[in-house]
Amino acid sequence: MTDIEIGQVLSLKIRYNSEGKVAEKKPPYLVVDIHEEFNTIEIAQIDSLEGKEFKAAKKSNKTIYYDYPVEKVIDKDSYIQLDNTILIEQYEKLSFYRRQIDKLSPEKLSETLSAYKEYHKKNIILENKQVYMTRDELETLNN
Repeated sequence: MTDIEIGQVLSLKIRYNSEGKVAEKKPPYLVVDIHEEFNTIEIAQIDSLEGKEFKAAKKSNKTIYYDYPVEKVIDKDSYIQLDNTILIEQYEKLSFYRRQIDKLSPEKLSETLSAYKEYHKKNIILENKQVYMTRDELETLNN
C-alpha cells in the first residue's frame, strides 16, 4: 500500500464531481479516512478563506485556522469542504502527491474529522458530489 496517513495533505488534480469537471490546478486535499478493505483513501478539499470569509459561516464547511498552533500543512486560514465524498484508489505513487509528511495538528485534526463525519451522518451527499477515481484516472490527470 502507501505510507499516506490521515491528517496529511495531498495536492492533486481530480474530478470535482460525477459530471466530469476537472480541477485546473492541484488544490490541497486533507486525508480524512483510509479504507484498507476497499483499497481507497477518502479526501476532502481544503480552500483558503482569503477573500471568501463568508464561506466560514456555511454549515457545509469547517474552518481550520493557520495559527494556535501554527500549522505546517496549510499556510493560511482555510476551510474544508464537508459536502463531498471523494474516494481515490490507494496505490504506491500517491506518496509523490503528498505535500509533506507532517499532519494537521492533533486537536484541529480531531475537530475537523468530527465535523466531517458528523456532516456525513446528518446530511445526504448529493450523487454528483460523490467521486471515485482510479489510479489510472489520477495518473492521467496528474502527469
